Amino acid sequence: MRKIFLYLYPIKEYASMFLFHDDKLYDEWNVKRPLPILNECIKKRYRDNGYQVIYALYPDKEIFGIIPKEEDKVIYTDILFSENSAIDDNGKEKKDFTPKYPNEQLLIKQLGDIEELVIGGYHFSDCVKRVGEMALAMGINTIIDLDLTDLFFNLYRQEDYFNIEEYNPEKFKRQMMKHDLRYGEEVALEQFNFVYSSPVYGFDKECKKTK
Repeated sequence: MRKIFLYLYPIKEYASMFLFHDDKLYDEWNVKRPLPILNECIKKRYRDNGYQVIYALYPDKEIFGIIPKEEDKVIYTDILFSENSAIDDNGKEKKDFTPKYPNEQLLIKQLGDIEELVIGGYHFSDCVKRVGEMALAMGINTIIDLDLTDLFFNLYRQEDYFNIEEYNPEKFKRQMMKHDLRYGEEVALEQFNFVYSSPVYGFDKECKKTK
């Protein structure tokens, strides 16, 4: 049985939504580039701690922003990116579009026998959540590392919070709640619970560090 860190859909179309449009701006504004930090996080949190790192991709897309190692693995969805995207090949919005999601069960079955599953990638409240909930339904011990979802591109710049070597759900909860504390702790907690109510986020049970 294995421990796996599964990173969903590291493709240019998703990553580019969170990157500066001009790479030189990182230097001009003295902002650390996110992708090298993301790669280091995957290494220190998971690869160095006995997890096999696996990336899920659409078969019509190449990996972007992540530097796979020889021991890493890539698995593929049963649909093309074009079936999930609201934008056509000419860059125009599709009319009356309904996205088609990958079959989460088929994706998870490609992982083989699993003792523990941690999931990151795009997007925390949609595809990542869907895959995580399916894994839980299949009886797999599963949690989402919310630091390493699309939320990463904001969180990594918060030096008082972000720890490159571990994910601490309780610390994440405090970080997310503090923006609403001006309305009172009860309101902040209610808002947090509304957004992070899925059991795959791990806040319905005792929080533990993931590293």
